[in-house]
Amino acid sequence: MQKNKIASTHLFSSATVTLLSMIFSVFIFLIPILVVLILSVFTVNKIIKIDLTEMRYPEIDGLRGYLAFFVFLHHAYIWQIFLKTSTWKDPESNLFNQFGETSVVFFFIITVFLFTTKLFKNKTGEIDWLNYLKSRFFRLFPMYFFFVIIIFIIVGVLTQFTVKVPFIENLKSIISWLFFNVSKKSSDLNGLKDTFIINSGIAWTLPYEWTFYFLVPLIALWFKIKVNLKAVLSFTFAAAIIMVLNKSSLRHFTPFLGGIIVALIMNMKKTEAIFKQKKYTILALLLLGVSVYFFNGGKKPIQIIISSLVFLIIASGNSFFGILSSAFSRKFGQITYSLYLLHGIFLFILFHFVVGLERAKTLTHLEFWMIVTVSILPLLFICQLTFKYIESPLMSFSKTKK
Repeated sequence: MQKNKIASTHLFSSATVTLLSMIFSVFIFLIPILVVLILSVFTVNKIIKIDLTEMRYPEIDGLRGYLAFFVFLHHAYIWQIFLKTSTWKDPESNLFNQFGETSVVFFFIITVFLFTTKLFKNKTGEIDWLNYLKSRFFRLFPMYFFFVIIIFIIVGVLTQFTVKVPFIENLKSIISWLFFNVSKKSSDLNGLKDTFIINSGIAWTLPYEWTFYFLVPLIALWFKIKVNLKAVLSFTFAAAIIMVLNKSSLRHFTPFLGGIIVALIMNMKKTEAIFKQKKYTILALLLLGVSVYFFNGGKKPIQIIISSLVFLIIASGNSFFGILSSAFSRKFGQITYSLYLLHGIFLFILFHFVVGLERAKTLTHLEFWMIVTVSILPLLFICQLTFKYIESPLMSFSKTKK
């Protein structure tokens, strides 16, 4: 009996030491990166000024930028392993894998929550589906088209602008890229093996976003919104086509359910006053800590439940001690889409052309992360430019165009 108690005590203390060690190492590692991030956001906003858009949920807008930045760190970690092993694989580190997977889960939850909430708040019982489609097109496609053109140029450089494969094969790959249907198998352009590495394979989430957008008229019926039968059938057919062509995995739609459930709970009104309390900030941080400590990734049902609970707290107006609702975070959040799309290309150019692959393979752990840290400022500078001159003008155009 006594031996069991001693063993249990030893196991508990060992786990505690491991947890404390992990927290310490994370803070030591992340503090320089966060300091540079803060300085970079301030510097970029001084050089390239952008107006702060008023949002119904400022905390969510503030959250987005950090999520995109975590995905950047996730892929930077993968690049470090790739340079050493020539193998592109998910991080073994719980934290860095969740930087990618859990952030994507949050993005899916946010998308569904915002659109479901709009359906809840629809007072007219009608929606102009043509304008809805235009707004989605002008929000997502222009920046994505810019992103694809950069990839085509890089492929051209790497293949000496010489045709390496039959025209039809190239055409199929180009169409796949232009229509968001990019998988590892369909991504190779002009015979360039593993073309997806140029953008860290980030485009895989976009077909799931588009599938949801096309399913919104079907969901609207549940809210008793008048929907033309032609719109329901055509939009649902488009969603089905995207799913078939993309060979969509149903498990990636699980976070969408989380977004719907959060919207249903939020519609009860009383939740906002409850979850704004600081004790729920602590609860959210503890939940995220538990998820990172026990799980490598963010795709399992229990982790999606944890992410949904944390998001419920944030959507209720909990700003995490004012951080998420600050003008700083919200301005950072506005460049989310550019940061999400461009960071993979940026990492590729950084290590392939600037540092050089052979030199990059010999970098020490410290040298690698110093380069990544220093690169934050130019990355944010580029993203601020693309937001101001590509995203923002075309979003405004879609709102004014009748």
